[in-house]
Amino acid sequence: MRPEADRRVRRTRTALHRALIELMLDRPYARITVQDIIDRADVGRSTFYAHYRDKDDLLLVSCIEHVRGEISAQLACYPGEPPPLAPVEILFKLVAAHPDVYRPLVRQRANTIVLRSIRQMYAELLTEHLGPRLGPDPVAAGVAVTFLSWGLYGLLESVMDPRQELTADQAYRHFATLWAAAGDPRQGVPVGGGDR
Repeated sequence: MRPEADRRVRRTRTALHRALIELMLDRPYARITVQDIIDRADVGRSTFYAHYRDKDDLLLVSCIEHVRGEISAQLACYPGEPPPLAPVEILFKLVAAHPDVYRPLVRQRANTIVLRSIRQMYAELLTEHLGPRLGPDPVAAGVAVTFLSWGLYGLLESVMDPRQELTADQAYRHFATLWAAAGDPRQGVPVGGGDR
């Protein structure tokens, strides 16, 4: 792709992402249509569908890109090596600061594909940042990542649920406890440990 075309694609995707976020701050996600998004972004319908399947796809891709970008930016601010769970702590703070943006990703009626994709993003994030600490056994490490990613998903949902009184800091501390139980080698509990 030529540099100019690449810049045009980035501008279009940014405009669509911004339009969706602005609309989500005005009204419930369920009431937002693709037409609303393209009107706000000032792009054509065919342009929208050249980039995304539907509004769920836009939400998913936009949020994943935003989360990864924010985590990378904040990790770069650490003076030395960030703590292993720093990306998770950053994620909790992001969700707490912008619940209206992230809530549609974990709402009970969320599209199954969206739910699985978000959980997969959490699993990839954990694998990237906790990799060596998950132990040498790939099966046990995979089980730990599955456990932790669903735990992360559930705790983030609780932080965004106005009926629950769980703060981002409290949720992060609970997650750190889950991590220790799943096998942070520094705690002397290897992943997949126990009697064999």
